Amino acid sequence: MMMLVLYNEDRSVRNSLKENSMKTIVPIKRPLYFYSLLMKITFFITLTVLILSFFLNYNFKNYSIDLLNTSNEKLMNQIFQNALQTHNYVKNYTVTMFNDPDAANLMYGEDVSIVKIMTSLRNLDTSIGSTPYIHSAYVYNGRTETYYSVGPNVSIRKRDSFLDTELVRMLSNPISLHALAPIPRKIPISELDSNRTENVFSYIVPEYFRGTKKVKNALVLNVRMNWIFNTLSTYQETDSLKGNDILILDPQGMVVANSNSGDDLFLKNVSGESFVAPILTSGRKSDVFLADVRDESSVITYVTYDASPWVLVNITPYKYISDSIGKVKRVTLTIGCFMLVICLITAFLLAKNLYAPVRSLRHMVGQLGDRQTAEQDPRSEFDYITETFKSTQHKLTSLEIFRKTNQFTLKQKKLKELLYNQHASEANYDDLSKEHPLAIDPRSGMAVILFKIDNYADFQARYPMRDQTLLKYALLNIIDEIIHPYFRCESLDNSEDEVVTLLNIEAQGTAPDESATYVNRLRELILDIQHVYATYCSISVSAFISRASESVREARGLLEDTIDLSHYRLKYGHCCIVARQEFDGVPRSDFNIHNEYIAKLLEALKKGRLEDSADLYHNLMLSLSGCSYNNIMFALSYLSSNIFNTINLMEKNGTISFALDFVLFDNKIKSLETLEQINTAFNDLMKTIVGRIEQNRDEKSEIVVLNARRYIDAHYLDKSLSANLVADQFKLTPAYLGKLFREHLSQSIAEYISEIRLVKSAELLKESSLNIDEILERVGWENKKHFFTLFKKRYAATPTEFRLKSKTMEI
Repeated sequence: MMMLVLYNEDRSVRNSLKENSMKTIVPIKRPLYFYSLLMKITFFITLTVLILSFFLNYNFKNYSIDLLNTSNEKLMNQIFQNALQTHNYVKNYTVTMFNDPDAANLMYGEDVSIVKIMTSLRNLDTSIGSTPYIHSAYVYNGRTETYYSVGPNVSIRKRDSFLDTELVRMLSNPISLHALAPIPRKIPISELDSNRTENVFSYIVPEYFRGTKKVKNALVLNVRMNWIFNTLSTYQETDSLKGNDILILDPQGMVVANSNSGDDLFLKNVSGESFVAPILTSGRKSDVFLADVRDESSVITYVTYDASPWVLVNITPYKYISDSIGKVKRVTLTIGCFMLVICLITAFLLAKNLYAPVRSLRHMVGQLGDRQTAEQDPRSEFDYITETFKSTQHKLTSLEIFRKTNQFTLKQKKLKELLYNQHASEANYDDLSKEHPLAIDPRSGMAVILFKIDNYADFQARYPMRDQTLLKYALLNIIDEIIHPYFRCESLDNSEDEVVTLLNIEAQGTAPDESATYVNRLRELILDIQHVYATYCSISVSAFISRASESVREARGLLEDTIDLSHYRLKYGHCCIVARQEFDGVPRSDFNIHNEYIAKLLEALKKGRLEDSADLYHNLMLSLSGCSYNNIMFALSYLSSNIFNTINLMEKNGTISFALDFVLFDNKIKSLETLEQINTAFNDLMKTIVGRIEQNRDEKSEIVVLNARRYIDAHYLDKSLSANLVADQFKLTPAYLGKLFREHLSQSIAEYISEIRLVKSAELLKESSLNIDEILERVGWENKKHFFTLFKKRYAATPTEFRLKSKTMEI
């Protein structure tokens, strides 16, 4: 049976809910998904910016060399950001130029007139000239093997006569060629003076013949190397590079760019310089240290980036430090604020665009809430759609179940409320009967039967919650089916393990004076209930019958009476039937704790006498059999506390460890339902205690024997060694120590001493040339004749024969 959540609204509200539950689902008015999306994007972007700002601020505070490290890192960050921006621009510009009709005319044309070629070259030259940091461009036609050059040196050359021979080799062997990757190179400026070169980064866009790695055509864009540093002037109020030398190194230590054009370091390997080696081997992304550069003390700051394999190195002489720090801090703050504003605007626009389809879909679901079709996708990912469908389905299911089962459930709830209401009257039951018909007459004589499920802990462990509810519902039905033909009754589920039955004590069809024997009749009916429930559900129940009352006004008192009576299941056991009328007629003995029994029981436990302990416990329980429930539980608690006090005292004395918990045992005793279960628990406890005591004794005796053996093994040379001497050594009697030896070694102390000496003498016979007397002296043996007798008994040979056999076997 499914237990439903009950509504407190009146019947008109519930009817209104049933009528409107299938109406259109009104969509949410607030764009919660948009707010969530915006908050998440804003959070992560702001967090990123804050982390970056915190990192920069951390550098300002912690690098102590006059804020130099912070200034240089910001400067190099600007260089890198500028490089990345320009790199992306050049890539896009290269791709655009590659698709330019003039470039295509030069790359793909074979029989193009010189006029068209010149026109294309002029157009490309004009385009390049508008971009100051682009030095020149090459267009390669693989079909004609012709190179077209625009820039300072406009020319048309065949492959063999083209001035940039390095590029010719690269295109001839394009295996390691990476498209749109900056390649640092020195290119010749003029055919008239081939020694003049320009430091550039070349961007190459190759196109290959199909199925081969041979270049069909290519576009090469040469970007001036010094553009990286020249564009920094836009970020500074003054020349922050004055006195500084900024190098860009590749992983091998080669200079791919430097800010000081006077130093011809481009494409030179400086890995052997004293300040470069620590940078290449440190493994850090950034650091600052002091070094001498060109005999001048300088601060070296370097930075690496995940987006690039190159290392930015700033060499700053001390005399130029103070001029650049203030400007770098202001520029960094400006860039951070600008990035934050841009990121927040971007976050808003991105969230708005991402939310647009969600908003449309949500609006559609709101419109179709009252006419769902098969075209709707039940696998929608959006929370609003999912929750809307789940809510609709839940409401429909709940309403259907409520419609089918609310009568019984509401009746149970109301009846239970009246049962526990001290001021409930017949009029209250009459009101309930108008809404939910009751089988009982509230103005007739009443009695209460309390049914308790036996072994409830096992019942809970055996069945899941749903099955427990079903089984209790089955018990309610069985009770009504069996009792109702004879007594008007109503049953309800009272608590976890209890079912309560209210009944009129006047049997149906009888006169009031004939109902005096209702207890006997109820006992027969309860026996039938127990039999049926045990047969079909394999569960036993105990029943407790209250005294009779004149009306339903005393129902709560009757219930409390049966609850008090149910405690005596402890004495009468499972499947018992206890009636108040019969129970009150049983005499009760006075409570008296038998301290003598308890003291003897504790003494027997300490001595490890299990049978005596069990007999004493049995006698103690017999003396309690006539006492009340509270007295029995008090006595059991008193007994268990004394037992645990005793074993705790033994543990404190250091003699033994039991590892038992009084609280757990006491709770276990209080949770058990019958004295039989309690007796089993106490007997198990006593077995555990005695078993641990016996185990402790065995362990101690084993240790004694082991120590005695070690002593004999170390002193067997002593001719005075005997059982008495060994026993005195351990402060034991020779008889007790001999008993332990026989229990653990199956031999006496004297036999063990002789055994050790015989083994040692046999070893000397094998390994030495000593005569018998010398060997006896060595092993501490006095009686030579006794030695010969025992040796021959053990080794089946005399000592001389044993030595001879040993030497023969060695040969």
